[in-house]
Amino acid sequence: MMANKKKQSANKTDRLWIEAKRRCRLNNEDVRVAKEMGLNPQSLIKNIPSESQPWKLPVNVWIREMYEKRQEKAAKKKARKERESVAHPVADTRQLPDDVVICLDDEEFAFEDPDDCLNLQDIHQEDQLMLRRQEQFRMAAGYIAGRLSGIPEVQKVVLFGSVAKPLKKEMPRFYRFRREGIAISHECQDVDIAVWLSNLNGLKVIQKARSWALNELLTDEQIGVAHHQVDIFMMEPETNRYLGRLCTFGSCPKRKNTCHVVGCGAIKFLRQHEDFKFDSSGLDKEVSIVLFERDPK
Repeated sequence: MMANKKKQSANKTDRLWIEAKRRCRLNNEDVRVAKEMGLNPQSLIKNIPSESQPWKLPVNVWIREMYEKRQEKAAKKKARKERESVAHPVADTRQLPDDVVICLDDEEFAFEDPDDCLNLQDIHQEDQLMLRRQEQFRMAAGYIAGRLSGIPEVQKVVLFGSVAKPLKKEMPRFYRFRREGIAISHECQDVDIAVWLSNLNGLKVIQKARSWALNELLTDEQIGVAHHQVDIFMMEPETNRYLGRLCTFGSCPKRKNTCHVVGCGAIKFLRQHEDFKFDSSGLDKEVSIVLFERDPK
């Protein structure tokens, strides 16, 4: 009897992992790492970013970053224990070029764990993470533009916003960096793409093209970008007038609160945002990248 219960429990767990792998877009390595860290499939599913949580990373990216940080912290603790085991006193780490500690001396900011101190390696790694995030978002934009180029109504595709520009240094949202007053490269939150369409009646096709492109990116490069992290702005050819944004819902109208904005859904899947004003200066050649432009016949 007990053996049957254990077998049923194991089967249920296996089914949950299969579901988490599908819904979170995980590969076998992501699942292995998640299990190694003691994560459970239900918690992974709960951490899938919703439309109202654009700041959250896709689950597969979140797992890898968490694993990398745990590995780094474990390596630091091991190195610290090895230093402490040496008979002679350890030199002040703030004098070592490879481990420059920049914690504040004020007791108000004292750390219980020395590994929580920021060093040059921590800063460099976080900065590289921001740059890598921008590069991944650029790849996502390229995949989407490739798909959109096959749709006859699409006349032009332009990448703009922070993903299209060199990243500026700024104070990040991370407490450890804010506390120390350390600026790193800007954190890209989403991908902004402007699309010029000759006809707005086929926006469902644009939605599908976005999904297909992001699935291809995940398959080809193991890079997960959620569809709600890609904002597609619809533009009118010739006038360059902003018309609205591609909706992320699968049906229109969805009868959500956001659907009650005046004009939202007048054209299916063309979303309007209350009090939103499009800044056309973001499309200037100096700060944007043309990903596709159809040759005039």
